Amino acid sequence: MAFRSMLATSAPWYLPVLFLSCLAWVFAFSLHASLQPRPFVRRLYLWTPPVLVLGLLLSRTADVFSLDPAHPEVALVLGDGATFQQRLLVLFTGQGGIEGGLLSLLVFALLSPRLPSLRSASVETADFVQSRMMTYCGLWSIVVLMLLFPQEAYTPLDLAPASPTVSLPEWSVLASLVLFSLLLMMSGEILTASAHMASSGETQRLFERALLKSIVAGLIAWVCLAQTDAFTSTWWARPTTDSRLAMAVIIALASTWVVAAHAFSTVAEGLQGPTMKQAQTLTWSVSLTAICMVVITAAMADKVSVYGTGMDAMLLGWRWMALAMFVGVASMGLPMAGFDAAHHPEAWWFRAALTLFIPLGALISDGAWLLFPALMFAGTAQLLVYLSASIGRLVHPLVLGASGVLLFNLAWAILTEDPQRALGISVFALVLVSILSWSWLRYERGARLEKTTI
Repeated sequence: MAFRSMLATSAPWYLPVLFLSCLAWVFAFSLHASLQPRPFVRRLYLWTPPVLVLGLLLSRTADVFSLDPAHPEVALVLGDGATFQQRLLVLFTGQGGIEGGLLSLLVFALLSPRLPSLRSASVETADFVQSRMMTYCGLWSIVVLMLLFPQEAYTPLDLAPASPTVSLPEWSVLASLVLFSLLLMMSGEILTASAHMASSGETQRLFERALLKSIVAGLIAWVCLAQTDAFTSTWWARPTTDSRLAMAVIIALASTWVVAAHAFSTVAEGLQGPTMKQAQTLTWSVSLTAICMVVITAAMADKVSVYGTGMDAMLLGWRWMALAMFVGVASMGLPMAGFDAAHHPEAWWFRAALTLFIPLGALISDGAWLLFPALMFAGTAQLLVYLSASIGRLVHPLVLGASGVLLFNLAWAILTEDPQRALGISVFALVLVSILSWSWLRYERGARLEKTTI
């Protein structure tokens, strides 16, 4: 039964069990340690999701290479006379490529304690990294299963066409799958490492290496996305029509937020120390985030005809802001439950919650896409707050320059008529202010090092 025509159909329980096992990974931050006294149950908990995904991949491989006429990819793409190279192409770039990307993400989480950046880390730190990476990958696995595992991809065709109706993909699709899978992994590394930096410096190297790799991969990803339909006027009314492209944009946005906004804010919090300045920066960050969300989301809704104009657009912006802020502010209570390893745990959880709201919001409704430019501007505003707090002067030339960048791009995004251009403007503003912030931090650390040496 396991490898008869289409595993998920011959075994109806297969996909639900996969979903539930990935959902169980979300609670790895607690279950990872509590299952230590039960080795068999722990191994079952750890390896069930990747083994199940591997089963799907092996089943698809058998169907594709045997040219099963009931298999959707064989009937619609390959036909009965496909060559070995064509079968391999469809396996790596079709639904099998998605399954392979998910498998690599899950295996990466399990093997994360063996990363070169953690060679000198203690057992406690390695366990921390593995459990948090499992939680992170569990959340993203649910998003992938809901967005990229359509029922028709796992259901045999009742009536196959006489000849293929879908053209063969190109090998560049595989490169895109690898690129965005790596972005997901490295964003998880940054979040996990930043959560443990206040407890010890053992994740510092992991944080820095993941940050550098994410910058390079992120630049390539945005260059690729700029050439797709995601930056056309028809995209925003129905963004999930092309689920793969939608997922790529979601991953790019979440990774950009983590790299540009979260990473610098975490480092800046470590420089502040336990003073009242932390409360001030958090207040300003939350306030500016709410303002950016309302204004930009309403402006985006006003530009997309299906969401209404005027007061309707303003109310829609208010509702999405309220939902996102509820998630962000509610997560600030998690440090009271013991999740307080970061320098400023309330602010860390607020940013992490907004990061995860990007994929989870897209599952709720297509309207969540209107919030994404606002989140990028909110990240820019938070960078500005931490930059000014770190420098200690609001009238510093760098703070004034970053403020000018934010205000200019905010006005530009509001006045532009194209929602896709507003998204590009928001990402550009976030990246530019991030560059200014990291440049100042690098200069400041160099100056401190010189003083210490002297």
